[in-house]
Amino acid sequence: MYPSQLPKHVIENQKLSSEIRVYEKLRDQLAGDYNVYYSRSWHEADAGGGEFDGEADFIVAHRENGLLFLEVKGGRVSCRKEDGQWLTTDRDGFTFRIKNPISQARSSKHHFLKRIKKRLGSRFLRVRHGAILPGSTRPSQALASYAPLEIVAFGDDMAKLDRWVVRRMTEGADAREEPLGLDGLKALEELLASHFELHAHIGCSLADDAKEIERLTGEQAWILDSLTDNHELAISGGAGSGKTVLAIEAAIRFAKDGQRTLLTCFNAPLANHLQNSCGDQENLVVASFHSLCRKFAEEVSIQLPANAGQALFDTHLPEALMEAVGSRRDLGFDTIIIDEGQDFRDSWLNSLRLILKDGGDQRFCVFFDDNQRLFTQDDNFISALPQSAIPLTRNLRNTRRIHALISKWYEGRRSTAIGPEGEPVGVMECRSSDLAFSKVNERIARLLSSSQVGVGQIAVLSGNSNDLKAPPGKIAGIETCRADDLAPNHIIFDSVRRFKGLSRPCVFVIGLEELLDPELIYVATSRANILLELAGTSEDIARITMMKEDEG
Repeated sequence: MYPSQLPKHVIENQKLSSEIRVYEKLRDQLAGDYNVYYSRSWHEADAGGGEFDGEADFIVAHRENGLLFLEVKGGRVSCRKEDGQWLTTDRDGFTFRIKNPISQARSSKHHFLKRIKKRLGSRFLRVRHGAILPGSTRPSQALASYAPLEIVAFGDDMAKLDRWVVRRMTEGADAREEPLGLDGLKALEELLASHFELHAHIGCSLADDAKEIERLTGEQAWILDSLTDNHELAISGGAGSGKTVLAIEAAIRFAKDGQRTLLTCFNAPLANHLQNSCGDQENLVVASFHSLCRKFAEEVSIQLPANAGQALFDTHLPEALMEAVGSRRDLGFDTIIIDEGQDFRDSWLNSLRLILKDGGDQRFCVFFDDNQRLFTQDDNFISALPQSAIPLTRNLRNTRRIHALISKWYEGRRSTAIGPEGEPVGVMECRSSDLAFSKVNERIARLLSSSQVGVGQIAVLSGNSNDLKAPPGKIAGIETCRADDLAPNHIIFDSVRRFKGLSRPCVFVIGLEELLDPELIYVATSRANILLELAGTSEDIARITMMKEDEG
């Protein structure tokens, strides 16, 4: 029986009492090799644009005996002589117009037969139609030329309805008729009883989630009002807590107040994002730390050593910065704001503090991620700064499902996800890590072709920095760019390490086999605001998500 049990809303509907009675009789009387489908609606359009709807009350199927389409009409049924209108009269004497049950059953038969033949080919199947009138007694003659008694069951037949059904399906068999067969039963089940579960259109959830995240992030700005009296401050928070948004807002505020302000960070792509976010703002300088050092060195013609290797970045450039400001005090700053401060060495932070102008109104503020896993550099300088009394403990940027994964790689002060629930973190398993890019390419192509995401919302990040040596020219037919060289209508393709501090609504991560450092896994899983998908081998995906393979 399909459904195997009648829903509550059917059982409680008094108008369906006759159909319920027939359902129970067919269920209890027919042999186990019959399938019965109750209340199957259909829709059809013809070549001229006309549309037709119908419903088969019951469809009985048997692999040898074929198909029987039945329409049920309760009450005492009659047909007006003058216009052929079918009527039914209930127990209270009220009469209602009803549709011709024979015509209804015949229409359903023709509709479903066409659809079944599309699946099975042009086999000459045994297919019958009929009507059941359980509230009426059997008359002595045919109801009409199109309704001989043998195709109608009455109240007299209900005690042995199974016999009537079998007789209707088998009598008058044509030698050309073929059995429905097991393949026919399967095709019918797929047509009438198949279930489905549609995937959410990510475009709709992206738009809704983005609005919620934007609203929540904007709420953080009030914190700056409580920090105006703190001239040296360290503000902690994990990924997604709004540190960068606050850093930008603070820099713009102080610059508008007439203070010469520096907004800096370690990462060049992040510095590019900060510059784009701030725009051209008077009194505000936005630059990565080492580019600032190099620029100031050039301003005062300081010669930097050639072939100094890592020492150029570790010592020579920071020393050149201090020397440049020492010789030209107008290069100094009233306010210095540092984003992603955990990426800085203590000596670099000290050199920045030393380029503050003399006076009593300087401000030095460091926004940093308090995930203990991240401190590969020194952390004594930040630890010595006064700590904000209002740590950023709410994750505003990521959906709750993404935050749940980030939290597995976080060892700082616990944060609370207050954003939207979001889509599940997606996984694309590959037999080999070499196939990950192809999987992502196909996935993005589908999302773009169905208008679920926009090109500017996408970033593809690799845990393998070698991928940047030969980056793909296109992804899903769209040109790519690096995070620090953004171009309109391009998809970002960059390394996880270089994307630190940045985010995109949709992030796809490949090169999982190289993501062994907990810091990089933390960065990789926290870059997506709304949609995060990982592509790699099942082993690498299980390691990143900290999920046992037998958990699915």
